[in-house]
Order: sequence, then C-alpha cells, then structure tokens
Amino acid sequence: MSRPVSLSGMSFQEYAALPGVNWSTLKDMAVSPLHYHHRTTEPREDTPRMSMGRAVHTAVLEPDRFPLEYVLWDGPRRAGKEYEAFVAANPGRTILRRDEYERCLAMRDAVRGNRDARRLLRRGTAEVVLRWVDPDTRLRCKARLDWLDRGALTDLKTTADIDAFDFGRLAGRMLYHGQLSFYRMGLDALGHRDGPVRILAVEADPPHDVGVFRLPDEVLDAGFDLVAELLAKVRKHRRTRRWPGRYSGEQLLELPPWMLSDDSELELVGLKG
Repeated sequence: MSRPVSLSGMSFQEYAALPGVNWSTLKDMAVSPLHYHHRTTEPREDTPRMSMGRAVHTAVLEPDRFPLEYVLWDGPRRAGKEYEAFVAANPGRTILRRDEYERCLAMRDAVRGNRDARRLLRRGTAEVVLRWVDPDTRLRCKARLDWLDRGALTDLKTTADIDAFDFGRLAGRMLYHGQLSFYRMGLDALGHRDGPVRILAVEADPPHDVGVFRLPDEVLDAGFDLVAELLAKVRKHRRTRRWPGRYSGEQLLELPPWMLSDDSELELVGLKG
C-alpha cells in the first residue's frame, strides 16, 4: 500500500467494497456521528443521478471507455420485452436515454474544448485509487481521485453555475475543501510530490460553461483541519460505540432575521395586515 493503484480494470463496485474510511461517508460525520454510522451500516442506494454523475466523469475523463461502458437506449421507456432484450444484449453496460447520452457527450466536448481544462487533462491518469493509514488516528483510509498528474490533483464537478462567488459558496456548503484536502493527505501519506489542487467545474445545462478553480493554501489548510477533526471523531465513536445525533439537549428555535424585524419593515414586505 505504498503507491496509488490505478482503477483501470477495477470497477466502481470493486472500489466501494475495499475497506477504509472514504470521503463520501466521512463527510457525514460533519452532520453527526449518528449520520456517519447510518451511512457506514446502511450503504446509500445507487440512484439515477449518481449513475449519471459517473457517466459524465467517464465521458470527460476517460472518453475512450465511455462507449464501452455506456450504451444508448432510444426506446420510449425503459421497460417491456424490447427493453429487456436490449439489456440482455448489453451485459455489464449502463444504459442511458438519448438525452442523458447526448448530455454526457456535450459536457465532454465542452470540457475538452476549454483551453484551461484541456491543459490539465493533457497528461495524467483518471480514476486513481489511494489506500493509506492516517498517521494520527491509525485509521485505514481510501480515496478515488478523478485525475492525477504526478503531484497535481484535479477533481471534476458538475454544477448549476460556475460564477466564482456562487461556486465558492457551494464549495463551502458541500465541503469540497475537505474532500480535496482528504485526497491530498492520502497523496502525502504515500510519499507523492506536492502539487496544485484544482476543481474543474462544468455547468450541467447548456452551454456547459467550464471553470478551473485552484484551491489556495488557506483553503486547503481549512480542509486539513476539518478532515483531522472528522477522523478523530470517527476514532472516538468507534471506541465508545456511541453514535449520538446533532443535539444533546433542547434547542431554541431561530427564525430568519428578517422575520424578527419591526412592524414597519413587516408592512413593506406585506406580512402585516
């Protein structure tokens, strides 16, 4: 376990079966130990949205593999004898509707047509698996990186809007800085050279605008602190075997500040008779 292992030849299901703390479950510890425990004992059901996300990643990062793993179904609905025969004729392949298939190709073309994104993807390896032991907690960890070029780490995200301000707020809410810092910690633990960490964002709807965002040191530092805190909580609650929820006592209900304004302001928004 001294070097990362390329995912070529390893399916997503095989990766998911590997032991170790991964980010998709660790981030639930930021909600509560109860939520984390639920995610680790009751795996999330695969949804069409998650499947579509994997399809976009394959189309963008591994375009040669996309037609091998995904197939277009042009029928009116995914049901009936004709559809069942189509499934049987395409074992092991994920079936997409025409609109889904074409959206994957459009997002692939948008990313590959963007100069900054094309430069990042000019060389490197897609879907890289890391397995390491966290030196502080001694927890076994794993990660699946979207793109690794020597020490440079790039993560692909689909989003509604690549406006820098809005995407920054989304990144904070979704804890993207924690996710990328977790990956960086894995690379560091395995002795890989240091390198820039970036998010390659593409809008999910046409015209599929593309933006490349580099995470500065202060953002990564905040992510490192978050990951260290979450891993420490995992270790603690595994030892105690207690998985409490968010709150330990009665909470005060808080309303939005504008709802607590004076009467004149309420009249302006039409909430006072």
